[in-house]
Amino acid sequence: MSPADLLPTIGLAELDAAAALLVRVDRKYVVLVDDVAELCQALVPTHRTLEIDGLKAFTYASEYYDSLDLRCLRDHVQGRRRRFKCRTRRYVDAGTSMFEVKLRGPGGRTHKHRFATAGEGLDADAVAFLRERLVEAYGRLPEAAAGPLAASLEVDCSRTTLVASQLGERLTIDWTVGFRGPDGATGRLRPGWVVLESKSAGPNATADRVLRSLGCRPVGMCSKYGLGLAMTRPGLRPAPLRPLLRSSFEPILTRSTS
Repeated sequence: MSPADLLPTIGLAELDAAAALLVRVDRKYVVLVDDVAELCQALVPTHRTLEIDGLKAFTYASEYYDSLDLRCLRDHVQGRRRRFKCRTRRYVDAGTSMFEVKLRGPGGRTHKHRFATAGEGLDADAVAFLRERLVEAYGRLPEAAAGPLAASLEVDCSRTTLVASQLGERLTIDWTVGFRGPDGATGRLRPGWVVLESKSAGPNATADRVLRSLGCRPVGMCSKYGLGLAMTRPGLRPAPLRPLLRSSFEPILTRSTS
């Protein structure tokens, strides 16, 4: 039984109505599975588990896009104000796809924009949508979006979502995380670890307070995109990511055998 089974359930429509959180403050954690059981027990009074068609864990498959020199990653590592990430995300169990753009807004908030897509990669509609959102937010295109973009990383995970509707808070639990680069290099989150992301309108959500009581602290540079690139690109290991990579992630294969 998953620790999330301790909580009552919530449907997708109610989640979107109560806590869609397309503008939010994000805090990420990488913790041991044992900590998740204690966390879920403490969240029983406030949170519910997303359930759709009897499922409580859902498979996500994302393809990220970047400039040829990986400027999106560089802007993230350097903490630039005008930065973005973009991806096509497939919700495998539901058979749907979204093109998503994540921007950095005032006060460190994440602004996410998305539209339904056929999931066929970065087409002209997706590029137009990306550039419109960037100009709206920043007044001009960041350097990373001025030239061509290409597929840079595939990420898949199994995710459970916990929701505190009355508080406008969400917590996602990624039980497995795998990476694949364009040349076939792969990596993954080590067994026994999970990635948590607390999402709320402001800082210090309920889950954050519980995690602090368990001795867990947010990881400032815990970007799955950055971690995945570091795992799949030889020689690319930004200094802020190295401690986390050593403790909680591992390669699967260095090259595809095909």
